[in-house]
Amino acid sequence: MRPSTVLPSAAGRRRPVLAPAVAAVLAATSLGACGRQHSDTVEPTRAPSAQPPATADSPAAAALSAALLTTAQLPAGYVKTVLRNDPPTRSDRPGCLSSLNGLETSRSSRPGSVEARVTFAQSRSGPFLQQVLRRLPGTQARQDLDRAARTLSGCAGFSLGWKDGGTGTEQVVPHGPAGIGDASWHATVTATTGTFTVQETLVLVVVGRTLVVLSDAGSPTAPDRSRTLALARTAASRIP
Repeated sequence: MRPSTVLPSAAGRRRPVLAPAVAAVLAATSLGACGRQHSDTVEPTRAPSAQPPATADSPAAAALSAALLTTAQLPAGYVKTVLRNDPPTRSDRPGCLSSLNGLETSRSSRPGSVEARVTFAQSRSGPFLQQVLRRLPGTQARQDLDRAARTLSGCAGFSLGWKDGGTGTEQVVPHGPAGIGDASWHATVTATTGTFTVQETLVLVVVGRTLVVLSDAGSPTAPDRSRTLALARTAASRIP
């Protein structure tokens, strides 16, 4: 998820809101055991009307959903959760904002695309791990990775603004290829508002026609980058 989506709002509240049932699970003492009893939610993207919709039981959606990470592949204590999506809507660098929103928060509506995603949390305050899988026609997955890498490598610092009037800043520190899959790129993304900071390691991987977007976020710093890259390798190995 975007680091900027877990910054406090203008009213001082943290932006993501956990679904009530998940919040109850996270409040329990046996987080790990509860998390491993929950099945993964399939959320395939619906294609435009020009093509048949990608239903949850279609072969493409089923295969993509089955490839998502589960708690069995994560460090102990993570449970699946749902966060309210409240990305920033304005910036002095709109290209940077659009690139990050497009990778992590927006759903692809391109003809022939199929998408699945899942989010995990280790506690109500994080760390948070989000995985997005996009199966795209032709070479679009590689094109998306290359375009994002070019854009985000020039996003050293930019402003953020939300619909509720909140403001902040975000910066991207590129680390280049990660040696995963057919192509990969990763970066550290840090968002700040006031004295509150959230940081993530963002990893992009292409395996065949699938783009893997892995976001591993914490406050004030992201989990160890080597751990995130190991999870990205596991995620890539699961792509059919």
